[in-house]
Amino acid sequence: MHKTLTMHLNVAWTANKGADSNTGENAKKYLQQFLPADAFVLTDQQPDVILFMSGGSERQALAMIQPERPVLLLSIRGNNAYAAATEVMAWMVSHGRFAILSDAQDAFETGLLNQWYQMVAVWQGFYGKKAGLIGRVSDWLVASAVPAERFRRQFGITLEEISWNSLPDYNNMLPDVNLLERFNGDNITGLNQTAQVLTVLRQAITRRKLCAIAVECFGLVQQKKVTACLALAQLNAEGTVAACEGDLASMAGMMLVGAFAGSVPWMANTTRITDQSLILSHCTVPFNMVQNPSITSHYETDCSLAIKGIIDATEVTIFRLSGPLDKAFIAEGTVLNHPDLPSACRTQLEIKLPSDSLAQMRNHPLGNHLVMAIGHYGAILRLACHYRGIKVIG
Repeated sequence: MHKTLTMHLNVAWTANKGADSNTGENAKKYLQQFLPADAFVLTDQQPDVILFMSGGSERQALAMIQPERPVLLLSIRGNNAYAAATEVMAWMVSHGRFAILSDAQDAFETGLLNQWYQMVAVWQGFYGKKAGLIGRVSDWLVASAVPAERFRRQFGITLEEISWNSLPDYNNMLPDVNLLERFNGDNITGLNQTAQVLTVLRQAITRRKLCAIAVECFGLVQQKKVTACLALAQLNAEGTVAACEGDLASMAGMMLVGAFAGSVPWMANTTRITDQSLILSHCTVPFNMVQNPSITSHYETDCSLAIKGIIDATEVTIFRLSGPLDKAFIAEGTVLNHPDLPSACRTQLEIKLPSDSLAQMRNHPLGNHLVMAIGHYGAILRLACHYRGIKVIG
């Protein structure tokens, strides 16, 4: 995933029937004040943006709007353009369609236009891709299973279910060099085995052309006494979303947040909620998110390997999608502490959050696992959720 997104916005312009023949060229020049020339194309087909050049253009705008395609309604200043855009916005609201109305210059100066560009690029970028569920959704994740058809409808991504039995035995694989080199050849007991697991996962990703995976890992550690924690941490650090416990809701959330953040976020357990803070913990934190990570045992089984590290962050964003992918929790907070609780997963973080966000998580959670990114992404994530009809509850 990259912050630099390559795509173009479909932009339509609209004006009254008596508009000058050069109105289209004027619309193009006007937009070039705010967008690079290669960031948009003028078209009346499936517009992402409609630019109102004058009043009396409402019917023309409605004829171009697609039923399931949200649109940004922009206006020039003067010529009753904003009045026309307002009338169309009222029609959108009354017909249950999602749109945003803004003066074009205001949209540029506030960052709305850039956010719209990013958001459209992210959602369009998901379409046609394929993700994998390796194993099954873990039995205890009763609120986190996502039906394959729902995943396809909401994200445009095909979900492929892959049994562990269909994959090669990790014992027959060469250890992944990238993971071994991360620890400079240290003689860590069990490192070769978890690097072999990574080779199996990497091969599945490459051969099946997967953009993300969710891995049922507990069967592996219980039966084979080897974890996938380091393998997932390595994949996430490299930019490939890898969720654990077969958690498809978290995989979807990691994909969406990571697309805006430019790096894969952390999937973590809700370990404790107080009146002022949230404590997160998990054993699969991406390597690039922690300082001087150390290797310890897996928390729940106390065997094989997991990661313990200090997350270098001050401001963070918390995100969670519901199982049906129709609701989202979003909150921004400040790091308070790096706990070292013996009765929790190895990497831990305490975060100060608004009291209403904490109450929402306590009383109406969407699931145990939360996705955490370093930085502020609340505004763009809210916009992205509204764009796809996902109700934001936090």
